[in-house]
Amino acid sequence: MIKVTNCGHDSKHKTKFHIIRKTGVPNYILLLVKTEAFLELNGSIEITNPNMAILFDRNTYMHYGSHKDYYNDDWIHFDFTDEPSLVETLRLPLNQPVYLPQINYLSNFVRMLVQENHGGSPHREALQDSLMRILLYSLDTQIAALPASMGNNKYYHLMNRLRLDIHNTPHRKWTVEEMAASVHMSTSYFQHLYKDLYHISCMQEVIMARIERAKFYLTTTDMSIKALSDFCGYESDLHFIRQFKKKEGLTPTEYRQLYKPVLD
Repeated sequence: MIKVTNCGHDSKHKTKFHIIRKTGVPNYILLLVKTEAFLELNGSIEITNPNMAILFDRNTYMHYGSHKDYYNDDWIHFDFTDEPSLVETLRLPLNQPVYLPQINYLSNFVRMLVQENHGGSPHREALQDSLMRILLYSLDTQIAALPASMGNNKYYHLMNRLRLDIHNTPHRKWTVEEMAASVHMSTSYFQHLYKDLYHISCMQEVIMARIERAKFYLTTTDMSIKALSDFCGYESDLHFIRQFKKKEGLTPTEYRQLYKPVLD
């Protein structure tokens, strides 16, 4: 069973602070840090960006905090009883920061853990055990999805947030210059990093997002091709049709006829 010793969700500090544990604690500590912070690694101080997670090993020196006036994190002290460590089984990285694309997803489980920790449920330990397993497997899944060179890169969360924005709003008039400016990079460095990270150019990502959006609405609505091209960010329905056929091998109308469900 996974035993949660203590935990906190959305802990806020409005003054500068730091935590030092010279010999650590006899259990694991997971931090989900949502703001800029600092972390001592191998004797030197590293400034970390928001959306950083770190899993401290048992009995390990730790020093972290914030030089600024605001700090926000989730934290869990936990360990395993009568079973091998799931941390070791999953080979989760210890004592090193990783930047996660969906840290808020993990934070939801911490919130539920805190509720159970302070609740009176007769199933509290079993519920906390289940929530911790989901959290650790989810953490492992996010880390495994990170490109090998980017898991500890402080730009990863910015790039991933931009990529999510592209897929959430493909209809926007995206430009390379706008995207580079949004992550505070030169256009040349941004394009190189994007291609290195996602193995696709940023503008190819926009096209892919628009086509995927179009495919969804082709099969779920009766929206006209002209209206759909406008809806997906195309200035010309002819350009939309050509680009769609190049990607899918079918025109939008042919795709709709082939894949839209027929209702009785």
